[in-house]
Amino acid sequence: MKSHFRLHVFYEVVQRQSFTKAAEALQISQPAVTKHVRALEEEYKVPLLERKGVIIHITPAGEVLKSYCEKIFGLERQLKFEIDAIRENQGGTIRIGASTTIAHYIIPKVIASFQQKVKDVNIEIKSGNTEAIENWLIDDVIDLGMIEGSPHRGGLKYIPFLKDELVVVCSTKFHRGHKSSLTIKEFLKKPFVIREQGSGTRKIIKDALESKNLHEDDLTIAMQLDSTESIKRYIEASPNYALLSIYSILEELNRDQLQIIDIEDFEIDRDLHFVIKEGGSIGLGTTFMDYALLHYNKKL
Repeated sequence: MKSHFRLHVFYEVVQRQSFTKAAEALQISQPAVTKHVRALEEEYKVPLLERKGVIIHITPAGEVLKSYCEKIFGLERQLKFEIDAIRENQGGTIRIGASTTIAHYIIPKVIASFQQKVKDVNIEIKSGNTEAIENWLIDDVIDLGMIEGSPHRGGLKYIPFLKDELVVVCSTKFHRGHKSSLTIKEFLKKPFVIREQGSGTRKIIKDALESKNLHEDDLTIAMQLDSTESIKRYIEASPNYALLSIYSILEELNRDQLQIIDIEDFEIDRDLHFVIKEGGSIGLGTTFMDYALLHYNKKL
């Protein structure tokens, strides 16, 4: 069992790119994390991680071990879900608060599949921005949150379940044949439609700009709207631009209504997160979370 726990320690370091953050997540000391990783390296007689200053690089052997960790953890989740489904197949209600992109474009198929596996489960979805969902959790309005924003609220636990990418999009009607890539300087001059304050997407955009020593005020904001769907409909009928989740525009790309514009040396990737109260119990919500993590091949 000690070797198995070491795999979890190694995987946590790789996922968080930090021995310190892995120690915090696992609630053990940083020297203990280092000891477990070194024990794995001694067991396999090959280096798994290389530290260059504060940066951690995974070695080719580490990549192999990481891929097997994901397979092992995936089988664990599948086993846990199927046993839980047999043991807890008494039904009930799960109250979920989901950010608009997740509620509209990502989670519906997972919910439909889950309800076929676990009978007599009623799922209530409440849609809102990241700030609203965190408040609903604190106030016990929902059992489980699913957000687009970055983790930052004390008293809540954040669990990544899916990688997402924000891309710059515009209407093919107005921009067909135009440049398919822009410099950051050109990008800042384009008229943008953006989400409201409190939106996880807006916070991610703000953080990405600051990583380039830029500010949200450097954008040319033409309009602010409170949902991804309204932004898409507006963009299709205007020459303006927007930054949207790749998952939210798949149909429009297939129908040739929107197109992606690449920005040189500027990519916005993010983790979508489950959010629960720290130390709280969410009953059937745990079974749903296990199933969704299994669906997205993530380790809890």
